[in-house]
Amino acid sequence: MPAADQIRATVLRYVDSFNRQDRAQFLSLFADDVVQIDPVGSAPRTGIAALAAFWDGLYASCDGVDFRVTDLVVSGDEAALVFHLTQTLSSGFVDIDGVDVFAIGDDGRIASVKGYSDADHVKQRG
Repeated sequence: MPAADQIRATVLRYVDSFNRQDRAQFLSLFADDVVQIDPVGSAPRTGIAALAAFWDGLYASCDGVDFRVTDLVVSGDEAALVFHLTQTLSSGFVDIDGVDVFAIGDDGRIASVKGYSDADHVKQRG
């Protein structure tokens, strides 16, 4: 099992990849067979190619992302990231408050990530 500081570092690199729009860094953080469910309740995305498509779709729909860590809790080989994210759009901004839950493999890469948010935590402005 990875150490807590390794898990924290992986999650913080995940956040940093969005803020720097660093697709290569983002993709390097995941296990080859990663499973992403974001938001929870939607169909899972499996594998690096699916996450690359997720990334490409996100940045095709917005000009940038400001991803802020509100809290980060590590327990065992998992981490819960409480966040505030602002997407910059040509028409204004979208603010999202949510929680991402990560499982980290022994190799320090993200094995799975689940994103939790709902309509009450998404606000459009501008």
